[in-house]
Amino acid sequence: MERINKVLARSTGFSRRDIDRLIDEGAVEIDGKTILSKGCRINVNSKVKINQKIITLKRDNELNSIYLFHKPRGCLVTKSDPKNRKTIYDFLKKNHNDLLSVGRLDYNTEGLLLLTNNGELKRKLELPSSNLERVYKVKVQGTVDNKIIQKLALGYRINNFKYKPIKAYITHNTKTYTWLMMTLTEGKNREIRNIFESLNLTVTRLIRVSYGKYKLGNLPKGIVKNIKL
Repeated sequence: MERINKVLARSTGFSRRDIDRLIDEGAVEIDGKTILSKGCRINVNSKVKINQKIITLKRDNELNSIYLFHKPRGCLVTKSDPKNRKTIYDFLKKNHNDLLSVGRLDYNTEGLLLLTNNGELKRKLELPSSNLERVYKVKVQGTVDNKIIQKLALGYRINNFKYKPIKAYITHNTKTYTWLMMTLTEGKNREIRNIFESLNLTVTRLIRVSYGKYKLGNLPKGIVKNIKL
């Protein structure tokens, strides 16, 4: 038997603090009864619902996997979409439907997306304090010069918001477009796109090639690969 917030945190995308809050709100049911005690202990055979949604509980020895997924363009990182657009789960086998994404990539961003069956590992990999590098290949319509590269290295500012320093270098350019490699240490929403939009430049391709120690490599689009921890 283990504390309820520990079991649910590793089985969902919620933190232990989130679980405690949900218990206070009366949103957690164990074996058909609403739980109000945060000190409650359960086992993995208990039947649990959060906000009326059935939760599959997981043992520690089941939580030992990271999955690398090559996300194509034109799909969402979500379980379902009211507009019926394609999601990453359309590419995953049925036995992978319970995998949690480590962060997100927006609809038209492609490349490496980490998935895991461990809610606590998911949060650890997402935390800014983990300081994990995310490396992207970026194609920009227009010319990117060294002045822009220097601004990125100092921490680019848009209005009153300042991003953390970004390491960037140009790999190829022409009169009409520029390819860059960019390394970020935070996962702000649309960070790269927002920066170039503020410079009146348009990102036409955005491909994540690594996240921390994990690399996209030659993994084909739409394919998921299991890596044991």
